[in-house]
Amino acid sequence: MNQYRTTKMYQRIFAVIQEEMQGWMSDQLATLLKSLGIEASQLQGMATGQTTFNPYATLGLDKSASDGEVKKRYRELLRILHPDTAGVEGTAFLLQIVLAAYEIIKQERGWQ
Repeated sequence: MNQYRTTKMYQRIFAVIQEEMQGWMSDQLATLLKSLGIEASQLQGMATGQTTFNPYATLGLDKSASDGEVKKRYRELLRILHPDTAGVEGTAFLLQIVLAAYEIIKQERGWQ
């Protein structure tokens, strides 16, 4: 992925996170974030540019995870965060973060 596309993707991610974090975060959403291993402070740091976006940490994986593990975790998070099944308001932005993380990993590993 070229530097321009990477920068634009990070800017979109940070804009979405910042927009959501400025709003009210429900207890349910905070609980869901914690259950996924995502700290609200980490998202705030990403939104302000103080924390870098780590796609593997976003998916709750090590960089050494196999292709199968990455795909399995991605599908699991999609199922959990899908707005029709989550039952928690505000999961749409988390879903966007997961999609962006998977896209970065996909391009990094040369998947189609």
